[in-house]
Amino acid sequence: MRREKSREMKPIKFLGIVCSPRIEGNTARLVESVLDGAKEKGAETRIFLCGSLRINPCRACNKCETVGRCAQEDDMQQIYDSIPGTDVIVFGTPIYHDHVSAQAKAVTDRLYAYEWKDAFPRGMKAVVIITYEWDNPNGYDNVLDWIKATFKRYYGVETFATLKACNTTKVPVAQRSDLIREAKEVGGNLASELKRNLGR
Repeated sequence: MRREKSREMKPIKFLGIVCSPRIEGNTARLVESVLDGAKEKGAETRIFLCGSLRINPCRACNKCETVGRCAQEDDMQQIYDSIPGTDVIVFGTPIYHDHVSAQAKAVTDRLYAYEWKDAFPRGMKAVVIITYEWDNPNGYDNVLDWIKATFKRYYGVETFATLKACNTTKVPVAQRSDLIREAKEVGGNLASELKRNLGR
């Protein structure tokens, strides 16, 4: 009786991008919680803390159109290198002046390079996270919609879930066990769903 060779299963891969200047702040805590939930379900995770990286703004040089990659040799190259093979992006940003942070805008602008090569994985999912000081839990839906539309329109990435943390000055995420639990559940549920759907 011939025995079939066992095939090594590729793990589901989650990539966290924390677009906050604070590497241990509210946004980082929520992104990490999503990744923790995914890891508990067997996913492989990696996180980038933009507050500790050098990511320049887009220069509009358009070299990515001709050479197929961004010409700037900064830490954004680490994010570029991590995207192929990734199944989920967990994208978190604080709200500054009613919109995304400077770090988040730099990252989304620099992803423009991916419009010129077929490197963004098909079927990738996103979890989008925003944190802010305003005490309105229904605030900034327009910002969430902008992030979701950017991922969908330019890169074909569907958003699986969104998370918000409001009133963070008075009640930091570290004190919100309910929100941390929800974030872990989002990560775990998405990892489990992808494992089923992708046969991993």
